[in-house]
Amino acid sequence: MNNVMNRKSTKMVAAAGLALTLAFTTVGAGTINADAAQTTKYVAKPQMVTAKSDVKVRAGESTKSKVLGILKKGEKVYFVKDDYGWSKVTYKGKTGYVGTRYLNIPGKQVDSKKAPVKKVTPAKASTKKVTPTKKTTSKAQASKTVTAKTAVNVRASQSKTSKVLGVLKKGEKVTVVKESRGWSQVTYKGKTGYVATQFLSTK
Repeated sequence: MNNVMNRKSTKMVAAAGLALTLAFTTVGAGTINADAAQTTKYVAKPQMVTAKSDVKVRAGESTKSKVLGILKKGEKVYFVKDDYGWSKVTYKGKTGYVGTRYLNIPGKQVDSKKAPVKKVTPAKASTKKVTPTKKTTSKAQASKTVTAKTAVNVRASQSKTSKVLGVLKKGEKVTVVKESRGWSQVTYKGKTGYVATQFLSTK
């Protein structure tokens, strides 16, 4: 008789233990008791978002804070901002907090516990236009030998009134260094002189 009673007691205890295990497993698996447990930050604008599953709305960013209510799966709530796992929402006219992973929030994710580092904009390169140094375009004219068409004065400068250094006779040859404004710079008896170009011939 005692053996039968002991067997029944053992079965009842085992059954009770199994029931408790199932109950705790169900509660543990249910999203209704889950809160924020992540380090992802969402960068999203304030907007209406939808609950992925049943989830508690709390008064603060803590699983120990007061529960203001429960969002049902598919229920919409106004999302204000996210702070690494907790979403600040407006719930029935009050400010509440919901685990971000239980909300459908379109937005960029930042996978870091730390606040995003500000992007440092490199200093802009100077846009001042650098004007290259102009190259000297004037070319030295090649010297040439010319012949006087007629007798002509060799002057000290490019002027009809300047000093006369000498006279080139008709047919006399002279070396022209360069020409400028109707005057030919020549080498005359070891000196630099000027002769009206019209009186010289290259032939």
